[in-house]
Amino acid sequence: MANPFHYGTPVAGAQFAGRQQELRALTARMTDGINVVVVSPRRYGKTSLLTKAAAELERAGAAVVQVNVLRCRDLPTFAAQLLTHAYRAKRGGWHRLKHGVPDFLRRFRVVPGVGFDAAGNPRFTFAPTLTAADADSVLADVYALLSELTDKSPAVLVLDEFQAITDLGSHLPGLFKALADEHPRVSLVVAGSKKHLMERLVITADAPLYGTAEHLALDVLPADVMAAFLVRRARAGGKDMQRTVADRLVELAGPVPNDIQHLAYEVFDAAGAVVLDRHVAEGLRLAVEHEAGLHADRFEALAPGQRRVLAQLALTPTEQPLAAAFVRDVRLANSSSVRKALDALLDEELVSLRDGRYRVADPFLAAWLRQGA
Repeated sequence: MANPFHYGTPVAGAQFAGRQQELRALTARMTDGINVVVVSPRRYGKTSLLTKAAAELERAGAAVVQVNVLRCRDLPTFAAQLLTHAYRAKRGGWHRLKHGVPDFLRRFRVVPGVGFDAAGNPRFTFAPTLTAADADSVLADVYALLSELTDKSPAVLVLDEFQAITDLGSHLPGLFKALADEHPRVSLVVAGSKKHLMERLVITADAPLYGTAEHLALDVLPADVMAAFLVRRARAGGKDMQRTVADRLVELAGPVPNDIQHLAYEVFDAAGAVVLDRHVAEGLRLAVEHEAGLHADRFEALAPGQRRVLAQLALTPTEQPLAAAFVRDVRLANSSSVRKALDALLDEELVSLRDGRYRVADPFLAAWLRQGA
C-alpha cells in the first residue's frame, strides 16, 4: 500500500494537515477582493495553503492566477508566466475555445511568442530583450483582465515567494501597489518565507505595499492536531498507530509540518501492521542516514565558529546564546563573535528562534550533529 505521508513538496487533498482556520480566512478574503500578505518560515505549509485555497476558489468558479516569483529567472520569464497562467484561468474559458489564443492575445499590448506542448496547450514566451516598460504593460494588462472577470466571479492574483520580486525589478512592488489600487475588486495575495524581506516590502510603515494587504501569519500547527492527523493517515494507509506513538513522533520532528510528515513517512515504511515506538526511533535513524551527505555538505560550508555554535545548539537549545557559559562552550572570543555567527546561521535558516530558544531548525540535521558529538 502506498505511503500515506508526503514531504518535500506542497501537499494537497488528504495529505493537507490542519490549517482549516487559516484556509477559511484566506478563501473568504480572496472571494471578497481583499488583498492579503501571508508570511511564514519555509516548510510551514505556506504554498500548500495557497494552492488549496486557489483550488477551492476555482471549483467555485473564480479566476485564479498563481505564480512562484522565485522560480522566474528574469522579468521576461515572470511576464510570460503571468500570461500563461492567465490564459489557463478557468473563468476566462479561452482554453476551451477553438480560437481561444488569438482572442486572448488581443487583450494585450505586447504580444508574446506562442509555442504548444504535446497536448496542444499554449505556452507564452518573451524574448530576453523585453524592456521593463513592455513587461510593465503585460503585468498591467493581466491585472486589467482579472478585473474584467470580477464582473462574474472573484478574481485573484497569487504571487508566492514574493520576497524575490525586487530581483526582477526594484520598481515592481510600487507597480503592484498602483495596480492593486486601480483594480480594487481583484484580490492580490503575496506570500513569502523571508520575514525580514517581506516586512520591507509589505508590512513596515515605509514599505512600498504598506497598507495594501491584510497580514496573515502562519504559526506552527498545535502538536495535538498533528498527532491526530498522523493517526488518521496511518490508518488510512492500513497500519495502526496509537496516539502515544504519534505524540512521540511529533515531539521528535516537530513543530514544522513538513518535518513531521518526513519522519512519519520513514516510520511508516519501517513499521509492520502496527507502528510502535521502536519504529519511530528507526524512522529517525533512516531519515538522518538518507540525508547524511547533505547534512555534511551544509556543515562543511560553514565557518569554524558557525559550526561550533550550530553543534552546541543541537546539543542544548538555549535562551541565552550570548551568556558567558555558551561563549565558553563554543570556544569563541566573546559574545560579539557568537552574535555574528548566530546571525549568519539565522539568515541561512539553519537556526530558528522558537519559544524563546535558539535551536537547530532542521530536526534531522540536529540529530546528525548529535551523532557526531
